Amino acid sequence: MKHRFFSKQALPFVLSLFFIGLASYIAAVYSQHHFVIDSDLDGLVQQDAPWKDNLTKTAAEFGESENALVVVVSGTHRRQVQEVTEKLQDDFSADPLFKDVFSPSTLPWLKQQALWFLSAQDFQTFNENLRSVMPKLKGAMSAEPDRAAMQLLAQLNHAIETDDQRASTLLIKVLNQLASTPQKVDWFEVLLPDSSGIHYQIISLNAEPQHDHKEPNRFIIETAHKIIQPYSDDSELQIRITGQTALDFDEINDANHSVKLAGVMSFIGLVVVLGFGIRSLRIIVASYLAVIIGLSWTLALGLWLVGSYNTISIVFLVMFIGLGVDFAIHFCLRLREEQVLHDNNMDCLIASIRGTISPLSLCALTSAIGFLGFYPTAYTGLAELGVISAAGMLMGLLATFSVIPTFFFIFGYPRRKAVRQSNDLGDSAFWLPKHYKLVVGLAALVLVVSGIGASKMMFDFSTLVLKSEKAESVQTLEEIQTQGLTSSYQMMMLATSLPQAESWQAQLTGLPEVSNVISISAFLPKNREQKMAALSQSMNTPPAANLSMNSLSVLESNLAASSVAQSALAANTLPWLQGNDELTIYSRINTAALAPLQQMQASLSGLMQAPTPSYADIPAELSQRYQNDSYLLVVAYPSGDMRNVQQLDSFIKVVKQVAPNATGRPVAEQQVGKIIIKSFIQAVSYSLLLIAVILLLALKHKRDVILTFIPLLLTTLSTMAVAHWSGLALNMANIIVIPLIFGLGVDNGIHIVERFRSVGSARAFYQSSTPRAAVLSSLTTMATFGSLLLADHRGMYSIGFLLTIAIGFLLFYSLTVLPALLFSVKKMDTAAVTDTKSKT
Repeated sequence: MKHRFFSKQALPFVLSLFFIGLASYIAAVYSQHHFVIDSDLDGLVQQDAPWKDNLTKTAAEFGESENALVVVVSGTHRRQVQEVTEKLQDDFSADPLFKDVFSPSTLPWLKQQALWFLSAQDFQTFNENLRSVMPKLKGAMSAEPDRAAMQLLAQLNHAIETDDQRASTLLIKVLNQLASTPQKVDWFEVLLPDSSGIHYQIISLNAEPQHDHKEPNRFIIETAHKIIQPYSDDSELQIRITGQTALDFDEINDANHSVKLAGVMSFIGLVVVLGFGIRSLRIIVASYLAVIIGLSWTLALGLWLVGSYNTISIVFLVMFIGLGVDFAIHFCLRLREEQVLHDNNMDCLIASIRGTISPLSLCALTSAIGFLGFYPTAYTGLAELGVISAAGMLMGLLATFSVIPTFFFIFGYPRRKAVRQSNDLGDSAFWLPKHYKLVVGLAALVLVVSGIGASKMMFDFSTLVLKSEKAESVQTLEEIQTQGLTSSYQMMMLATSLPQAESWQAQLTGLPEVSNVISISAFLPKNREQKMAALSQSMNTPPAANLSMNSLSVLESNLAASSVAQSALAANTLPWLQGNDELTIYSRINTAALAPLQQMQASLSGLMQAPTPSYADIPAELSQRYQNDSYLLVVAYPSGDMRNVQQLDSFIKVVKQVAPNATGRPVAEQQVGKIIIKSFIQAVSYSLLLIAVILLLALKHKRDVILTFIPLLLTTLSTMAVAHWSGLALNMANIIVIPLIFGLGVDNGIHIVERFRSVGSARAFYQSSTPRAAVLSSLTTMATFGSLLLADHRGMYSIGFLLTIAIGFLLFYSLTVLPALLFSVKKMDTAAVTDTKSKT
């Protein structure tokens, strides 16, 4: 081995080894210090249009929408949710990181007016409950002080015996509260209708991202979780975080996790494919080293060129594994082929480099063009991916021709294998010459059918479809949207007068596409006078007659047998009643404890006597969110699934029909979608034009350019048709697949056309290393792209899905349709030459 290192031949490999080591060290250090992922999707597209100005104006007038929303969820305990919400608001307000902490339910003014904001059905139930229980409470209050508690229990016993379930249920609730917290009886809770649903309270927060951190939102989310943690032990209470900050944070986590998982699975897939396809440990190790080193160079160069990765461009780090190994496979299989022709390994290596550097460089160039198709467009997110990917193609090519030869020189060349060569290289009796017309005919049929399916392919502009459905922030957002509480997909309208705001609210309320509409007028009670009259009548009902009850055992027996006792409410029916003597029980709800009964009567009377509130009475912290000196804000919330582009479009349409200046995230994403579609058309046009020019310069026969594009067209239409039939739409991430098909697909076309022309027959072509290399490179690429199907990030998943089926179609059409077309052209040329000679 020593003589090899000190020979003249060793100098290039020593220099290559030094270059590889130095470049890899610099790349590793640079990446470690500069790696960052930017999840701000707003920055992925250049936005310079009137709709953007409208959105900016609305934000300037009423501030940015909430960066995060803390959602407190409870199964049944309305009061517990309210108490925890108030504590959380205090805790968040005490932390200097969070600004503008706001929860409407904690405002004293809204608490005072809560009764008037009940829905018509809830108010009716509240009033009926009051009418039912008030006479019995009055009866207890009118009794002798030392018999008030006994009278209250007697009223309960009478209600059970007369099967008055409403009164029984209400009295049980009153007695339980008197026994546990006599001075804090929540009469609103007692009289409100029972609900088996979940009660929600929301705290909106704003916090500035920590831009000096690699993940600006991590500190915000971690701090929020620390504040929430002390309240998370209760199994009946859930506290979750959503909003744009949480959505962005979860998306980065999903992207990181997805890239790591897909990367590991890609390398495992490569082991399997290369192990079965090549069966040479040296080639597998050399290919792996070339891919890993090229990947490290690409990571650093990408950071240097664009500054940071985004949740779309980071997917190339996985894609590079499949694309980089393609170069290695073609080079190593060519080396195997040259070993049959040369006895000296160095001669084999040099011949392999000479034989592959031109087509592989051309393939790298066309792939880079496919990626760079979005660079001149307004879609900066995919433009950055294009720059990184183009750099990756260069790094992959450089790693192939530096790492692999150096590895073979140091550790030894692959073992030579005997290759059986067929002496019959003619096309007679070969399957392709016999059936080439059938292949071309079937290709034409597929072109028509897939074209019909592809024409129905939709574009989904919603960014929600890119995010993981498993993420807490996404699930919580969809849940509260369904409840009509709040949404990141709200539509905002600026009214210039109160009548205009009220008119918009009235027109939008009740539309099936709209779940809720809020303006400043929503905080003034409606139908207050009618409600006051109904409450006054219920309050003035005469007291029930005093009753007698000789023994509490009668009450306990009646409770055990009553239908009320079988209800969910009565699962803990008067637990303090059992196992205690009468004296203890009566002292527990003694005369002093009955004082809240008078307080309730007084508070309801005072509430009804209070003057009707006006706009001036609305607290400033609430009113400033919906009105200022120039405008009034009207906010409409969607009722549909904002992942469904048709429902999102319908929501935008109905709101804009009422208020043409309506804006918000739905409008922004819709308009960005239009920019992306325009960018997509431009990118495909640029890619096709540049690739065609390169092929015209590279291929000797100019009509081969058209033949090369036919499998690419078939692949594109077939991929889009299958995606449509599978229910998948184009989105902000996977839209790059279409121009990429041309960039990657032309590689196989170049190899196949050049090899077919050089060997001169279909049989000789299929016996060469080119088809095998095409199969292996396609399988490794599919293994890499297929690993993205495991990604939680839905944008990455959709890219993996489309590219996997695209590479499959591309391989099939390239090895069947393209050779058939080449053979048909060759036959026509032969016939033309024969005809010319016969005429001569």
